[in-house]
Amino acid sequence: MLTEGRPGLDSSAGAPRGGLAQGLHSRHMTMISIGGAIGAGLFVGSGAGIRQAGPGILLAYALTSLIVVLIMRMLAELAVARPDTGAFAVYARLAFGRWAGFAGGWMYWVGWPLGLAIDAIASGTIVHGWLPSIPVWVAALVLVAVVTVVNLTSVRAYGEMEFWVVWLKVAVIVAFIGIGLVAVGGLLPGTDAPGTTNLLGHGGFLPHGMAGVLLAMTGAMFSFSGSEIVTIAAGEAKDPAKAIRGCTRSILWRVSVFYLGSLAVVVLLLPWNAGAVGESPFAATLTHLGLDNASAVLQIVLFAAMVSTMNSQVYASSRMLFALARDRDAPAALGRVSATSAPRNAILFTVSLAVACVLLEVVHPTTAFDRLVSMAGDTMFVTWLSVAGAQIVLGRRDRGAGRAPEPGTGMWLFPWLSWAVLLVVGAMFVSLIVMPDSRVDALGALMLTLILSGVSFLCPKPTASPT
Repeated sequence: MLTEGRPGLDSSAGAPRGGLAQGLHSRHMTMISIGGAIGAGLFVGSGAGIRQAGPGILLAYALTSLIVVLIMRMLAELAVARPDTGAFAVYARLAFGRWAGFAGGWMYWVGWPLGLAIDAIASGTIVHGWLPSIPVWVAALVLVAVVTVVNLTSVRAYGEMEFWVVWLKVAVIVAFIGIGLVAVGGLLPGTDAPGTTNLLGHGGFLPHGMAGVLLAMTGAMFSFSGSEIVTIAAGEAKDPAKAIRGCTRSILWRVSVFYLGSLAVVVLLLPWNAGAVGESPFAATLTHLGLDNASAVLQIVLFAAMVSTMNSQVYASSRMLFALARDRDAPAALGRVSATSAPRNAILFTVSLAVACVLLEVVHPTTAFDRLVSMAGDTMFVTWLSVAGAQIVLGRRDRGAGRAPEPGTGMWLFPWLSWAVLLVVGAMFVSLIVMPDSRVDALGALMLTLILSGVSFLCPKPTASPT
């Protein structure tokens, strides 16, 4: 295994990394890779995507999922060669220099407090539906406090919570798809087979053209964010190479079943422009089928699923901050760990920004959720561009030095497919800057990236540099 020297990182696979405990087993890693990407982005945020793209949401998610599969393959090559909690920031730093690791790490971190706020607001909305006397923002803040406590306990507590809740998520999605397919076939009592009426009617498959698909892909970017957490968790895994290989191999079928399968059921059974679909597509589908009791059960499961995703968001963002602090790209205080080997200050700092974002719900209750989804999706564009660029540079460097990728992790058709991903993601990001509906958030992400790159030159240089 190739591990490049860095401050605070032992090159052996079994050594603690910078004070973090290695408490995650392969079973934890597998469920983290599945569960990290199944949250409000799919269950609630996909409703906004359906409003933007209509049935074309399937094309938006198919294109995004293809990019995700390729990005994860790139990450597998990088993470197996260099298992590190800093993940993307480390790879960018090694490939391009400190400025890239600094900007890439901070941009990735920024996306997670936004995501945490998104899932907290979505979960709080469910609680408000059950208990109308409790405002959405109050419920959201309580839930943020709960996942904060879990993450402050230990990495093992985080892993165990994810392991069991993700099983629940998977079971519900599979059941939803199963019921939906029976209904699509006209085999569910009281329902008729819809055929292609909803798929091609009501303005056609692409009622808003490819512009709508591109907008929906921003939300899809956020929905898929979380798949990459497994490469961050590699820094606390007992056998990172084995865990990463297994997780990246299974991503194609996971994406196909959980995302494309469930969304296909929604757009086949309901008109895309039905109001309820845009608010809560899964619950609206079950209600349409007359399964009100199932819809109520789904709400409970959705609640658990989104709290689970919040758990992963606190984990991923705090580990990135910890790695940035270790490399002197963030205040040293953020790199301190508690007696349970949890990066306490990094966790609390992350949560503080998420709390501020949740409070936007009080000021702008009708627009806060969609705006946060868009902003979080734009930060993922920056991360994926960073990953693709770093993999091209480091992959060429390793192969030139005679270091072949470990079996089952090398990028396919290197470097041509890697370049294709870089160009496609870059073109998508430019398109978002050009389109009026997405311009503000996309330009904001670009400007923040440039500002962070500049700030990196003003910070004290690390005492040791990656080689």
